[in-house]
Amino acid sequence: MTMNSQWGRTIRALWSNGQFALLGMCLAGAVTAQPLSTLTRNFLESPSPAGKRALLNFAQAHPKDSQGALALLAVGWHDTQAKSYEEAVAHLNGVAGRLPKLADYARYYTGSAHYELKNYPAAIAALTPVFSDRYDALVSPFATRAVLLAADAMSDSGRARDAISLIGRHPLLPRADAEFALGKAFESAGDAVSAAAHYQTVYYSHPTWDRVQEAADALTRLQQTLGDRYPPVMPQAQLKRAAGLAQGRNFAEARKVLETALPQLTGAERDLAEVRLGVYDYQARRYAAAYTHLKGLSVSNPEAGAERLHYLVEACRRLDRHGEIPALLAEFESNYPQSRWRAETLVNVAYDHLYRNEPESFVPLYRACADGFPQERHASFCDWKVTWTNYLRDENSRENILKNHLKRFPDSEKVPASLYFLGRLAERNRAYGMAKGYYAQLAHRYPNHYYAVLARERLEDTAIARATAAPEAAEFVASLKLPDKRRSASFEVQPATRVRLERVKLLDGAGFSDWAESELRFAARNGEQPHLLAMELAKLLERRGASDHALRAVKAYVPEYLMIPMEQAPKDFWRIAFPMPFRESLLKNARLSEVDPYVVAGLVRQESEFDPKAVSRARALGLTQVMPATGRELSRRVGIRRFNTSMLFVPDVNLRLGTYYIRNLLNSLNGKWEAALASYNGGRSRVVRWAEWGNFSEPSEFIETIPITETRDYVQIVLRNAKVYRQLYDGLPLAVRSTDEPAKPAASAAKPTPKRAAAAKSARKPAVKRKPAATAARSGKVSKSTNAQLP
Repeated sequence: MTMNSQWGRTIRALWSNGQFALLGMCLAGAVTAQPLSTLTRNFLESPSPAGKRALLNFAQAHPKDSQGALALLAVGWHDTQAKSYEEAVAHLNGVAGRLPKLADYARYYTGSAHYELKNYPAAIAALTPVFSDRYDALVSPFATRAVLLAADAMSDSGRARDAISLIGRHPLLPRADAEFALGKAFESAGDAVSAAAHYQTVYYSHPTWDRVQEAADALTRLQQTLGDRYPPVMPQAQLKRAAGLAQGRNFAEARKVLETALPQLTGAERDLAEVRLGVYDYQARRYAAAYTHLKGLSVSNPEAGAERLHYLVEACRRLDRHGEIPALLAEFESNYPQSRWRAETLVNVAYDHLYRNEPESFVPLYRACADGFPQERHASFCDWKVTWTNYLRDENSRENILKNHLKRFPDSEKVPASLYFLGRLAERNRAYGMAKGYYAQLAHRYPNHYYAVLARERLEDTAIARATAAPEAAEFVASLKLPDKRRSASFEVQPATRVRLERVKLLDGAGFSDWAESELRFAARNGEQPHLLAMELAKLLERRGASDHALRAVKAYVPEYLMIPMEQAPKDFWRIAFPMPFRESLLKNARLSEVDPYVVAGLVRQESEFDPKAVSRARALGLTQVMPATGRELSRRVGIRRFNTSMLFVPDVNLRLGTYYIRNLLNSLNGKWEAALASYNGGRSRVVRWAEWGNFSEPSEFIETIPITETRDYVQIVLRNAKVYRQLYDGLPLAVRSTDEPAKPAASAAKPTPKRAAAAKSARKPAVKRKPAATAARSGKVSKSTNAQLP
């Protein structure tokens, strides 16, 4: 007897005895026994009939509790995505009642399914509680979409006036969405003129909106219907559309809009359009074309004329036509002395001279900016450049120079620097009580600033520690009326936050990890204890092995978190904000290269935010942002054979090359970390030149003199980061948030809506290998200092 025939007889015997059915029930029970989170994730990642049956079996086995309702929510959501709307309604029926904390999820998708089935009354009934009710005093993340979908259902079912009223009662709706919905509602109500006006608002004021083509199609349709009654388009609308397109970097289309509109434009609008044609050429990096157009242009409107001069100067800077700039500056001063465009131009031209260390040229320009435009955003920066130059030149007047800057601009970003150097001056004069007073004020008011780190180090000096803080220092600082940037934060969970976290726990526990993430992001954006919610979001992301995303969550939702004193937040919060994944590899390679591991950690945090797959705009790769060519060269030196570019994404390889490179910089710069970090970001040859610009009494004076804002901030941030890392991790065992590889990411749900928000990618701070500072030097753009907020 063959094996196959024996197997057949066994099966027939089982069948005849009813045991096959029992076997099937056992198998089904095994599937049902799996946790809901596993069933949900598996199904949403790879939908299949078997996966759907498993969830339905789970729901059948849990007919009354929330777990069964969550299983039906997963199936119902998938049905809406698969356009099986009748099945979605059937599966979601009753889920809201069994899931009171997540009723808005069930109701929104039920309403969506009814809408697609054209069951408009049922859709409105399901959607209305989503934006009308509050879930234990919470706003639903679906509220905005529910309003818009309900308005569409009203418009489609002959209740257009109700739709108009509904939209009017929700003024916080995104404007493009609201205007489009109003256009649809007015069109349904038979008011084509009003409909056209709202569609025009979408088309001209929101040209990069994702549904703008639908607005354009509607306008084409209404223009044919209305004929002479079609609302005329105002010239300002054409300019606004072009500006919006340019903001979206669609410069070619922006120029087309202006060229088409020019024959209908007159006066100030025509002047501005003519100028913007050159501006968009400049912004598209067509500098020669911009120069030619703007040089030959004559306009009478003052605002247009000032904008023309500004971009003409910028084109000259790009094209190395510096000899023409003095005459253009004189024309600016003569014709548009108070224009904001002149302030921008003064700053940029002054930077060119600053970069070449020409104080006789840049000081008058910065002074003209600070004195002539005290309310403009660059004024305090300009005054500081004059202040710092005079500080280095005039040793006898340094105290008065710094105090004058503080009195003129108490909201300056250079207040911490001013207080620090006032303290250093007092120290040198042996006025230790005054020094202690300044340092204490600085450390208290700017708790995690680079200069606050230095101030705390000075406060530990024996002479200062023994002194009594002079009240005159505190009185002077109090007289300045400095803005209060220090932040307090309670990590005690408030009732509303507790309910939000319960919703998140339900979602994450049921396998809706993307929904849980979106729920936390929504709450953090809307001000519900954002520091605590960002911390919970970060923990969720860390569980997936995304430490870099966790760090970005803190940065995105608690932008002023570094103004919270370290002692006010739990260590877990700071270790999320200052993570150290790959810690074992980082320590090992820092030891091999004999460099401070905490400075390396601070550098990696600034370069890549610990994202091993990070790629900069200049194609620098990995944790320490190494360029492929540099990687090949360094790999030969450290003995890595058969190097290829993909190896830069391997943390251990990248850290080996990065730390080796840092060690070489230190060796060539007499072991000075400040110079090495400046070289890593801005290029060694520049650093050597900058070091010759003065007789600096301490490293911080050299750092403050660095002309490139990005590089100056970079050095200060990395050194400050290193201090925080040392405070958080020194002496801790490797097991503390420090695995050499991050935890294996958990399988996440297959992007159920609300769509998973992409973690904010902050701009990569480039290393010397890609020399971004050259771009900064050419452009003269002044970036806002980031020390106070730690980007």
